[in-house]
Amino acid sequence: MNRIIAVMVILLSVLACEPEEAKISQDCTYTATVVDLEGLDGCGFVFQLDNGDYLEPMWRWGWCATPPLPKEATEDPLWDFQFVDGQRVRLGFEPAEEMGSICMVGEQVYITCLEVIGEVAVE
Repeated sequence: MNRIIAVMVILLSVLACEPEEAKISQDCTYTATVVDLEGLDGCGFVFQLDNGDYLEPMWRWGWCATPPLPKEATEDPLWDFQFVDGQRVRLGFEPAEEMGSICMVGEQVYITCLEVIGEVAVE
């Protein structure tokens, strides 16, 4: 049984590291709020669309990016985005390939466009 689990883990690791060729849409057509779910096990910041749906942002190159990072890393809309709870944004996204999510609050997506449209008031 342990061998089967070990083989599955190795196969999943190898498959997760393969590059993905996907067409990227640059349209920021949705508005959302940044929500901090770090208090939930396995969660972090997510985007909540105005219709109430949650989006879990994923890196396009997977979790196998150790230095040096691929060129695409610095071109990703999330590269230098500062997540702030309550911040309003306009974004575009496309479904991510099926990966396991510990958070499980929403759809896993690749962010294709990201613009800040409202800052959070400092109290």
